[in-house]
Amino acid sequence: MSIEEGQLLFAQAKERLSQFRALSFFDAANRELNREPSDGLDWLQRWPHISFLIAKWALAGWRRGDDRPEPSPDDLHFVAQSVFDAISHLLRVEGNPVLFIRRMALQQIWMQRSFDTSSIARQFRILGERMAGTEIMVRFEERYGMTAADFAVQLAHMAADVGDMLEHASVSDLRPLTPRNPDHWLRVRAHMSNTVPDLHREMQALVARETAAEVEVCEQSPLVSMPFIVHADLGPVCIHPKLLFRRLESVLFDMARAISPQRFMNDFGPAFEGYLAEVLSDLGGHLMREEEIKPRLTGEGKVVDFMLVFDDALVLIDAKGIEGHYDELYHNLPAELAAKLRTSLLRAVDQAISTVSRLPTELQRPETYFLCVTFKQVVVTDGSALRELTAGTEEWDHARWMSPTLTPARMFFPSAYEFESLVALAAASGTPLSQVMREISTQNADPYTRKMYIEQHVAARNIDLLAPAIVQCAAARLRG
Repeated sequence: MSIEEGQLLFAQAKERLSQFRALSFFDAANRELNREPSDGLDWLQRWPHISFLIAKWALAGWRRGDDRPEPSPDDLHFVAQSVFDAISHLLRVEGNPVLFIRRMALQQIWMQRSFDTSSIARQFRILGERMAGTEIMVRFEERYGMTAADFAVQLAHMAADVGDMLEHASVSDLRPLTPRNPDHWLRVRAHMSNTVPDLHREMQALVARETAAEVEVCEQSPLVSMPFIVHADLGPVCIHPKLLFRRLESVLFDMARAISPQRFMNDFGPAFEGYLAEVLSDLGGHLMREEEIKPRLTGEGKVVDFMLVFDDALVLIDAKGIEGHYDELYHNLPAELAAKLRTSLLRAVDQAISTVSRLPTELQRPETYFLCVTFKQVVVTDGSALRELTAGTEEWDHARWMSPTLTPARMFFPSAYEFESLVALAAASGTPLSQVMREISTQNADPYTRKMYIEQHVAARNIDLLAPAIVQCAAARLRG
């Protein structure tokens, strides 16, 4: 098997699709995605990522007044089968199993994950409350016609609608007590809805990038950012609930960032750091923040945002608004990955190593753990996995990996949701956070118990966890 064979199969699928009316392929993909059961294991076994990919190509190939012939069942089957056959060739990464597993996870896990029911309250708290009045959120209101807090209320109504439809009580319970604001509701729906010509322009622009087949095959569907398609008679129709759930989980973040990425990050960073401090308050005890840590360190250098001190261990925590550049997530070449990671996760590791190297004797402990908390999931399990992604580059031999105290296996990169879950687990079990991270580190050292996501480690404990108090309070205010 070779990548070249996979590329050829991809090209053949695209060529066959281009010979026929494009929307017929979209309709076929949409029917397959929504055929019952439209979720769960049976749905996943129908390879929905293939249908999402065909839907993308079909929208990119749409023509106004398309007079090409209708595809036959054999044509539809040929395109889907060619993509299926190409996958085993295109996903191969010789000599780097970590990179292979990560690309498989990127392709598949976003469809398997349940809706993060804390996500709207989290955005409400950070963007709607903590960032209220900042320059970027003033511009948000000017652009979208409502505050982020008001937008979040309508998002909660939207999520609850899907919860009712799917009979997911935990999602239905998000429904605000305040009725929908008709003007706000129309604006929110319009923002998340696209006509076929709109979707065509978006998908055509993506196809024009000429992304390598071996990269495109493992991407999350770009339709996540456009979950509703406008039907001539029915109005906005959800393409699939999975798309809507993934969009709801970060839509306010994405909208605000789109206004001005640099300006947004300047305001978001302090707000996100403050939010993590609120989450950490569930653990009780003394939390050292940067302004308390910095004067106690020797020499000059970088410092993390938080430190938890235990009798036998330290837990360093840093808040990063990293969301993952396209190439940083999907690329299959370590040199390309290293270049992107150098300004994000690798920089965060250097910050932690600098802190550890300058600790005074009274703060030094036999073990140190580092949590670099990102708002979105960046799909890097731990420092060992991060280092593997740079194999063959100068970053592989960098001194950052040689610390006897903060080893790669004790570095973690949880999303905000995963971080909340870790804190909730520590609080519910009465276990120090350092012990929770020690157990995860030990499990990840064994290939039989290693997991791709921290949330999988937490779920394996089979403990009913409550959202952090700050999330519960924000959700209560959101519901009115």
